[in-house]
Amino acid sequence: MTAFSPTALLDAVGRTRQPHLTWYGGPDGSERVELSGHVLANWVAKTANFLDEEGVGEGDVVVVDLPVHWRAVVWVWAAWIRGAAVSFVPDGGSAGGADDDGGSGGGGDGGAAVVATDRPERHAGREAVVVAVSLAPLALRWDGELPPGAMDGGEIMGQADVLVMPGAVVRGETAVADSGLSFEDLDAAIGTGDGTRIAFVPGSVWELARTAFSAWRDGGSVVVFAEQLSESRRNQLIAQEGARFVE
Repeated sequence: MTAFSPTALLDAVGRTRQPHLTWYGGPDGSERVELSGHVLANWVAKTANFLDEEGVGEGDVVVVDLPVHWRAVVWVWAAWIRGAAVSFVPDGGSAGGADDDGGSGGGGDGGAAVVATDRPERHAGREAVVVAVSLAPLALRWDGELPPGAMDGGEIMGQADVLVMPGAVVRGETAVADSGLSFEDLDAAIGTGDGTRIAFVPGSVWELARTAFSAWRDGGSVVVFAEQLSESRRNQLIAQEGARFVE
């Protein structure tokens, strides 16, 4: 199996116009967002370019304080392209002994250099760059007041659609700060799908990212249900999407 490369995967996904990520939100699945490979790659590239502008790279931690949502995958992918670790702990950056693993560096804030969150008020006063991420469908700006020190995630949309400069991904460096999982460990942790279109209900952002990357790594696509739906509604949407449900 070829070693997992966030940048190589971005290049491969960006060359396709087929649906790669279809996301259903809400208790009835009424909120639907579909991203082609090309559009998904644009979102990731813009975010990675922003992190590059902020000087984020190897040894830094990007806290992804977001619920199960397609935007969370974008932030995980962008952080890994820069060679940074991610943390899914809201106050994270050093959980699970990441400091000892050398995987939590800049920011001087428990290891966090950047925090991507839909709850920016929770992170008021942090030294890290706090980015307010709207979860509204394809929203380009934050709706409402921002707490002092937080920036509107919509500003990232001004970044280039293509990757300006990938970071240095060192396979022995930490990829997930909470567990100490390294970039080398991602090969086995993510695995490789079977190239089909799968549907699933992730229980966490990590499960969402891991399953999606596994599918994309082998040319497949994903349908993500953010919440548990009734069996009949879920089956209706799965049939509509031409997907196969996986537990």
